[in-house]
Amino acid sequence: MSAPGAGAARDADLDHVRWHDLECGGYRADLELWRAMAAERPSGRVLDLGCGTGRVALDLAGAGHEVLGLDNDPVLVAELRRRSALRSLPAGATVGDAAAPRLAERFGLVLAPMQTIQLLGAEGRRGLLRALPGLLAPGARVAIALVEDVEPFDAGDALTVAPDMRDHEGVVYASRPVAVTVAGDGRIVLERVREIVGPDGERTVSGDRIALDVLPAERLEDEAREAGLRVLERREVPATADHVASAVVVLAAVGSDEEATDA
Repeated sequence: MSAPGAGAARDADLDHVRWHDLECGGYRADLELWRAMAAERPSGRVLDLGCGTGRVALDLAGAGHEVLGLDNDPVLVAELRRRSALRSLPAGATVGDAAAPRLAERFGLVLAPMQTIQLLGAEGRRGLLRALPGLLAPGARVAIALVEDVEPFDAGDALTVAPDMRDHEGVVYASRPVAVTVAGDGRIVLERVREIVGPDGERTVSGDRIALDVLPAERLEDEAREAGLRVLERREVPATADHVASAVVVLAAVGSDEEATDA
């Protein structure tokens, strides 16, 4: 017999996974870069920070790379594990804090895709950077993606933005960005309106808000040097019709055999 409220909890978890997939899971512009970097890595698994339901981890595992995803959200971690098991892929996942990853393993490549680094806050970001040298196998690299140029817009502009939509067995999920603003603390705030429409036409509307640090690549590189890392290069994920471009800062531990741009 299920515990009281168990069904509602399962429904909430399912909605949580579906919102994540709808708003984050469809992004593919960076996957080619991660595949290339995974193919070039030395021995060791790939660590996917902020893995969510496995957008990157499952793609790399599908290409034959062993991956461990790390995320602070146990619902998303459980879903990644479920999807990996269904496809018999070499991708695992664990619950943990990217700002203070406590992992005994050393990895051949560490990835922080999308804007994971900008969600951590200044102290969390520095905590991750300080932890990275202890996570890297010899010759390993770190690749951190970030968004530098975000154009603010308000509710009036949002009317021209088509919502992201997905139908799950007659239940429609729709997510529309309604504003991007720069808050008083200098953070970039993205606001969305989420709507669920059931088969009977019943609507549920809610809001969602995400705040990102304003983080130029140059500042991240300076902080990485302070944390004992070497800056190797800077790459770019090109813009798409729906997403702005991302800068990718590539790092290595001090003493690695790769040439740094700031040696």
